[in-house]
Amino acid sequence: MKSWAKRAWCRDLKIAVIGAGAIGGLFGGLLSRSGHDVVFVERPHKVERLSLTGLELEMPDSSTIHVKAVFKPTLKGVDDLDICIVAVKAYDTASAVKHVADANLKCPVILLQNGLGVEGEAQSVLRRSVARGVTSCGAMVEQLGVVKVKGIASTVLGAEDRELVDACRELAKALSEAGLPSTVTENVMGAVWTKAIVNSSINPLGTIMNARNGELLENEHTKTLMAMVAAEGWKVALSLGVRLEVEDPIEEVFKVAKATYDNKNSMLMDLVKGKRTEVDYINGAIWRLSSKGRVEAPFNRALYLLVKALEAKRLGMRG
Repeated sequence: MKSWAKRAWCRDLKIAVIGAGAIGGLFGGLLSRSGHDVVFVERPHKVERLSLTGLELEMPDSSTIHVKAVFKPTLKGVDDLDICIVAVKAYDTASAVKHVADANLKCPVILLQNGLGVEGEAQSVLRRSVARGVTSCGAMVEQLGVVKVKGIASTVLGAEDRELVDACRELAKALSEAGLPSTVTENVMGAVWTKAIVNSSINPLGTIMNARNGELLENEHTKTLMAMVAAEGWKVALSLGVRLEVEDPIEEVFKVAKATYDNKNSMLMDLVKGKRTEVDYINGAIWRLSSKGRVEAPFNRALYLLVKALEAKRLGMRG
C-alpha cells in the first residue's frame, strides 16, 4: 500500500495554490500533508466552507486523507512565498495570476494547467516569465472539498528562465517526496503540446458522443477521427518548431484512451455540470495556431465549433 507519510528530506516550502479543485486539491493537499506550508486561494463563498471542512482526498488505494489547510480569497498579506502554483481552468488564468500581481509577490509562478496559450495570458498580467507543468494524474471533484483521485502518474515541470528552472527542480523534489512523482524537462512546451494533442483527440469526441474514453476506441468511426485529429495537431506542432515528447502522437492517443478506458473526460463532465469547457485552449488553440505555421487544421476547427455549439446550447448562450 502506498505510504503518504511526511517526507524525510527537502526543505519546507511556503506554497500558494490558486484553485482547490481536482488537481489543485490533490497537489496542494499532499504537499500540505507532507509538511509544507500551503495556502489555498479560492472564491470567497468556497473559502468559508473549506475553512471549516478542509480537504478530503480519496486516494486510489481506498485510503482517505484529511487535510486542514489555510484557505484565503486573496494573497494579500501572504508574505515570503517560495512558489505559487496555478491550478485553475485555462480561461481563469488571467484572474488567477492577478492575485499574485495585486499582492505584489515576486515568487516563481508555475502553471499546472491544460491547454495552449495560458502562459501568454499569465505573462501579460505579471509582466514576467512563468513556468509550466503537465500532469498525467487523474482526479475529479466529488463535491466542494472532496477530491476523488483516480490515479497517480507522472508530472513534468519546466521553463526557459534559469531561475524558474531552479524553482521547478525544488517543486519537483517536494512533489516527489509527497507521493507525486515529478521531473523537470528542458522541453516543457513539447510536453504541453503532447498533452494538448491527446486531449484534442479524445475530449471533444467523448463530449459530442457522450462516451467514455475507451468507447471511442471500440467505434471504428471515432477511432479514425481520433487518429486524424492527432495527426493534424502533430502537423501544426511541427510547423511551429515544437518537438513533441512522443514519437507517434496517434499511438499515444490510443494508449491514453485505453489506459483511461472507463473515464469520462473533463470536457464532457464540465458540460454535464453546466460549466464552460476548455475547448478554446485545446482544439480552438490548435486551429488558431495553425495559421501561424501556415498549415490548415479543419478537423480541430470542426470539433471546436461543435463543442462550442453544445456549450452554447447547454449554457443558454448565443454562439
